[in-house]
Amino acid sequence: MYSENEANNKPTYVVGVGASAGGLEALQQLFEKLPGDLGAAYIIVQHLSPDFKSMMDELLSKHTSMPVHQANEGELLKKDTVYLIPAGKLMRVAEGTVYLSDLPPDNRINLPINELFRSLSEDFQNKAVGIILSGTGSDGSRGAQALKEMGALVLAQSPDEAQFNGMPLNAINTGTVDFVLNVKDMPASIQRFINHPLALAPQSKFREHLQKNTKIVDDILQLINEKTELDFKAYKESTVSRRIEHRMSINNKHTLMEYWEFMNTNMDEIEQLKQDLLIGVTQFFRDNEVWEQMYQNAVKPLVSASQPDAHLRIWCPGCSTGEEPYSFAILFAEALRELGLDRKVTVFASDIDQSAIAYAASGLYPPSIKSEVPQDYLSRYFNQLFDNSYQVTKQLRSMVVFATHNLIQDPPFSNMDVVSCRNTLIYLQNPAQQKVMAFFHFALKKGGYLLLGSAETPGSFTVYFDSVDQRSRIYQKNSDVKVPSSTLSHPPSLKARYNRPATIGQYIASNKVIEPDKRNMAIGRNEIIDEFVPPSLVVNNKLQVVYSYGDTSTFTTKLKPGMVTNDLSDILSEAVAGAAISAVHQCIRERKSLLFSDVCSFDDERYSLKCFSFIEGKDDSPFVVLSFFKSSFTSENSEVIYQPDEQNEKRIHELDDALIECQKLYREALEELDSTREELQSSNEELMAANEELQSTNEELQSVNEELYTVNSEYQQKISELTDINNDLENLLIATKLAVLFLGSDLRIRRYTNAIRRFVNIIDFDINRDFRDLSYKIPIKEFESMVIDVANGKTDSAEHQMDLGSAKVRVSVNAYKVRDQNTGVIISFDEVK
Repeated sequence: MYSENEANNKPTYVVGVGASAGGLEALQQLFEKLPGDLGAAYIIVQHLSPDFKSMMDELLSKHTSMPVHQANEGELLKKDTVYLIPAGKLMRVAEGTVYLSDLPPDNRINLPINELFRSLSEDFQNKAVGIILSGTGSDGSRGAQALKEMGALVLAQSPDEAQFNGMPLNAINTGTVDFVLNVKDMPASIQRFINHPLALAPQSKFREHLQKNTKIVDDILQLINEKTELDFKAYKESTVSRRIEHRMSINNKHTLMEYWEFMNTNMDEIEQLKQDLLIGVTQFFRDNEVWEQMYQNAVKPLVSASQPDAHLRIWCPGCSTGEEPYSFAILFAEALRELGLDRKVTVFASDIDQSAIAYAASGLYPPSIKSEVPQDYLSRYFNQLFDNSYQVTKQLRSMVVFATHNLIQDPPFSNMDVVSCRNTLIYLQNPAQQKVMAFFHFALKKGGYLLLGSAETPGSFTVYFDSVDQRSRIYQKNSDVKVPSSTLSHPPSLKARYNRPATIGQYIASNKVIEPDKRNMAIGRNEIIDEFVPPSLVVNNKLQVVYSYGDTSTFTTKLKPGMVTNDLSDILSEAVAGAAISAVHQCIRERKSLLFSDVCSFDDERYSLKCFSFIEGKDDSPFVVLSFFKSSFTSENSEVIYQPDEQNEKRIHELDDALIECQKLYREALEELDSTREELQSSNEELMAANEELQSTNEELQSVNEELYTVNSEYQQKISELTDINNDLENLLIATKLAVLFLGSDLRIRRYTNAIRRFVNIIDFDINRDFRDLSYKIPIKEFESMVIDVANGKTDSAEHQMDLGSAKVRVSVNAYKVRDQNTGVIISFDEVK
């Protein structure tokens, strides 16, 4: 907390900057343009190896007037100051104070940007700015969602400009980035956001502005309804105003009328405001304690008490991008695995946002979920792809059904064992909350469980639910009493302008049988058919009955219990099934009409079977008609006629051939399958082992690569500076015409200036030769002993002056020291007048 003396240095905003590989140049460019007097604190987070000594403070100080230093534990943030994350640490901010912690020892994927952004969203809320610069992976994308939820400004470097576009792209794909900009354009956007009149004025002033312009707010919501068919009038005023204020700030609009006019001329802004209103912050197993309680107190009891043929049903309304439904699917799968049971489980996940539903249905998630999902769950229920992202397994995906669904307007689901709706009710007005709670009560079975968010309760519906765990907000329905839902007035829904997935209610309503228009049929057609057409069945090429004429009950069996099929063998009685199937096969194969005489006898009346094929419409697949005649009326105008004895003989022969062929194929297939299974099993085990090793190695290499790139960038910068210093020294020596000779610790010549040639006979070939091999143009007494004494450390310097008549020459011998260690000798000559 800030004391009275420290209050003047308290930052009004905090800007969090995340960068990784390729981020050094972007950071320098950003701070080169950023004003140093915005009153904000700046925190830079990079991916650094724990044992790396960063030079970022030294490199960045040359591009900003603000002080730059590594953050310290317990340090209070000060305005107009730049803080750097220390290597091997996670950094969080609470009440304006820096808190550092070591990386977990088993943490192979380092996600410090997410941690910082999440803490800023909690501590500074809409007084924060998040910036994501060049880097690989997805660090920062989850944190950006948390910042967006609280109304902060989120910027991402343009992927075209970033040297590594992984981090910016993953953040952009979450839909939470306000602006995608080149680095040089970011400072102006930050300055507009921080200095916007709405940001500088007290919150009460904007509320007054809203109250005076409620008509404009209603017009804005109506415009969103007209363009997107989403009605936000049931949302709380505070939620709507916070989102509108955020959009006004980042678009530099000072009044609601300005923003209303801007929306009417900019259709993209309507979509942006809609997404802001729909923003959903979610993650796998959010609040671990809640999930542990849910598993022990709800999931396991439901699974263990269920019957073998039970169908467990879970509904997750407001599912956003699907993390919560998949978390429930994992919990139920784990419970079944732990208890050794087999049950059908379906998680129904719904949301009003179609783009979120499409994202969730794909089952693809960034590498950062590794910090959210336990390792054993991750390996069991996710497949890691080549780009290190994760996709849910087919088994887990088959347990979840996604659908677009309006929680307030559409009919609720029913017969649910669990309903989980976390942190959705808090955005709704009280009448809408009551209506939704009535829907949840209706949806749940008696004894079903309800899970709400940490700031939500059943309210007036508490009487209908027993508390299982009040702290985790887990409740259980205690009765099947019908509860009247609260009513809300809604404008009539607008007709859809574009095709979109049908909601569950729309699907049920559309699933109706359309009656044929009987006026189009020929008069008396049905009566004539009933009178003269013999009992007949129309069969497709898969031996499925598609239509029937006349009374075929004599030749068919009664409906059997269980699943109903339209297979010919299941419909016909045993007396005619064999002959009918044989006839259909031959008819389809040879395309000839067949007559089987006296195939069966019913009520002392013998019947024959006639069979012929035809093509319907553009479909090349043939249909076959099976007609049953009394044998006394059968005409013999068929192409092939079989008498009873011939029928039996033909059928036996046909079955024998089929049996022999099937046995042969079966043996061959069995041998091939045995061989293939062994090979596949062996290959699969090898691939699984190799895949695990490669995934582990790939993650470690990616992390090392990012750290090496960061280190290399700093070293390159340092080398450039050293090169400049070296060039400066070279030019200094040349310009001053100093005669200097550099010797190494072994007294060999390392370097010399051109001016030394006035006193010593030396050429480039003499480099690395002993100085005693040189010849001098002037006699110097005891010169060799002077140099050796200095080199051996007997003295730090020695000097000798000679009078040459016209001029005096001074010879100085000094030790060449590096960190108080003698590493050579410097000899200089100069004329003294």
